[in-house]
Amino acid sequence: MANFDPNRWYQLLVKSTSDAQSMDGTSLFNNGGGAVFFQITNTSDAEQQWQLYPYNSSFYVLRTKASGPDSAMNVFASDTESTPGGTVPAMHNFALSDDSKFWQISPWGDGTFFLTNAANGTAWHLLVKSNSLMAMSSNITLPQDGQSFSFNALGIIDDDNFSSLNVYTTLPVIFKQHTNINTL
Repeated sequence: MANFDPNRWYQLLVKSTSDAQSMDGTSLFNNGGGAVFFQITNTSDAEQQWQLYPYNSSFYVLRTKASGPDSAMNVFASDTESTPGGTVPAMHNFALSDDSKFWQISPWGDGTFFLTNAANGTAWHLLVKSNSLMAMSSNITLPQDGQSFSFNALGIIDDDNFSSLNVYTTLPVIFKQHTNINTL
């Protein structure tokens, strides 16, 4: 697993867009959902400040300052997506029963990383398309500039609201960063 500081905001970049564009995760606006896409870089924009919070030894939860501590980037099937599989990322409220909010960040070996999702499995990678929209892709053969992510450290979070994951099943349970969830 990659080593990211959960008390730091990150900018997410991808080879196919250069540093001129960064990943944006909007605030929740549509029935508790928000959009994820690439747009012109503005690292002071709360939608481009990402927290990579470790869920366990394999997966992260990705959330933005704008979307808040109770949301996360997930994937869902979209009937308007043309990429095979029709699966796209979005911001939604967090729920433990939904594996689509857990992301694995793995190295390509060239200093960049690819992202897989627990709901889709390792045969699908997060892809930034030429129009700056995103989808999960089963074309994972190298090279894949649209799947080659890098992370620039931004400011320190130091906000208690982002120091844990609020995970709701039938009763609310809060997992702190250093909690071993396998013993709960």
